[in-house]
Amino acid sequence: MTVKKTMRLLKLLLFIVIPVLPGTMPGAKAEAANPIRTGDLPAARVALVIGNGQYITGLLKNPENDARAMAGALANLGFDVEYYANLDQQAMLRRIFDFFHHKAAKSELRVIYYAGHGMQHQGRNYLLPVDADLASPGGIPATGFLLDDLRENLAELPTGASIIILDTCRVNSCPVKPCRSLLENPDITEHRRSAGSLIAYSTGPGQLAGDGGKQDHSLYTGSLLELLPTPGLPVEKLFRRLTEQVYRLSDGKQKPEFIDGLMGDELCLKRTPRGGCSTDLN
Repeated sequence: MTVKKTMRLLKLLLFIVIPVLPGTMPGAKAEAANPIRTGDLPAARVALVIGNGQYITGLLKNPENDARAMAGALANLGFDVEYYANLDQQAMLRRIFDFFHHKAAKSELRVIYYAGHGMQHQGRNYLLPVDADLASPGGIPATGFLLDDLRENLAELPTGASIIILDTCRVNSCPVKPCRSLLENPDITEHRRSAGSLIAYSTGPGQLAGDGGKQDHSLYTGSLLELLPTPGLPVEKLFRRLTEQVYRLSDGKQKPEFIDGLMGDELCLKRTPRGGCSTDLN
């Protein structure tokens, strides 16, 4: 399905879904943080944060914790944040569509963070709502959210920069329950750079990204939360440090990677008191 067709489908959904979306499967608890910003003017920095853990196929322990903490951290950095947990297919489509058209398209910097299951099917990459159908051959494209369309739509925005952060596995099976994916292909992405975008993955192709075990956060998100408050740290250096830290703490078992298509001046998530990035951070 092309980008334009997908956006038309999402627009149609606005009229056919029920006015107040439940947002979850029955019995699952949905959480949504109200936007931090007040006023009617568009925010320069916006973020969409989603943590899906209560899957009908089995539970993941930490995506909700990870997403909730990321929402708070980004709000502290001045982002207008929307946070949701345990979204079913209709709710996930609606939330992403609304964010893209009402906030991302009008912003200077947008961050999208997702924790939960992801899957590649026939060369296309999907983020999975909690009611995703994994049993039938056509279940993934029918019930998953197509990440490629979101990435391409963000790349087509005429101004601003986009950062997509994915805390999900990239392996062809899920040998342990803490795993966050059931990929049929070892690579969740085609390594194509999108102009104006940076895409960060919690692990490399064919590797596990653990769900955190007894910890409150996954190794990737926990390390990211430690680095985010660093004043003036350019995003390229932030994700390079994140890769090194996760690789070290996992004894080489998990190596994050990122694909950098950002252009223009250096970009930092936490500005220095003077309003920019620091030149002293190595």
